[in-house]
Amino acid sequence: MKKATIVFVCVLFAFHLVAQKSIDGGYKSYEEFKNHQPAYVDSFLIKKRTTADIKMWGGNDYKIESTNEKVTKKMIKKELWGVCKHDTLYLNAVPFCGLNWYARAEVMGKYWLVRPAFPINSKYQKLYGLNTPQYAYMFGAIGGAIQGMKIAVQRIPVIYSPESGDKMLLSANNLEKLMDKTPNLLVEFNAETRKQDEVILLKYLKKLNDLAQ
Repeated sequence: MKKATIVFVCVLFAFHLVAQKSIDGGYKSYEEFKNHQPAYVDSFLIKKRTTADIKMWGGNDYKIESTNEKVTKKMIKKELWGVCKHDTLYLNAVPFCGLNWYARAEVMGKYWLVRPAFPINSKYQKLYGLNTPQYAYMFGAIGGAIQGMKIAVQRIPVIYSPESGDKMLLSANNLEKLMDKTPNLLVEFNAETRKQDEVILLKYLKKLNDLAQ
C-alpha cells in the first residue's frame, strides 16, 4: 500500500512539472504567461540579430517573426508582452528601454533578469539612474563617450518584477532594497568583499528568488 502511494505521489508530481512547463506561443501579458494561456499558438521564429545589424539599426538582440499571417509585424512590436519558444522566454523590450525587438529573460522567479539595449530616451535613463555619474561611468556613457554604433550594442542588466511591473538596474543598492525583508540574507550580502561584481549580484538575486518560493 505504501509503495503504491509513493508511486501515485510521484506521478502527480511529474504531472505537475509537465503542467508547469511553459507553452510556446505569443503572450499579451504576464497573466497569460503565468496561466499558460498564449494569445497566439506557436507560430513564431526567433532570430538572433547580428552585431552589424544592431549597429546599423539599433534595438535589442532578438527579432521575432511569425508564420501566422494574422500576427503582423506591428502586433509583434506593439501588442505582445513576450514570446516563448522551446522553454525560453523573450520579452518585448520596448517597455524596458523604448527600443524595438526582444530581450531574453535570463533569470526567472519573483525577480527576473533581462538585458535590454542601453536606452537613448532620457526617461528610461532616469528610470535606471543611468543619468547619474556612478552608473553612466560604469556603462561607459559618461560625457557621451559611447555614441552611435557603440551605444547600439551596449546592454544593461535589469531586475524585473513581472507581478508589479517594476524595473530597476541590477546593482548592490537595489538588491539591498529588495533584501529589506530578508535581514539574514542582507547580512550575508554585506559581508561580500566584491558586492558590485555582477556574478555576486546574480548570486544574491537567485537567492532572493529561492527564498520567495
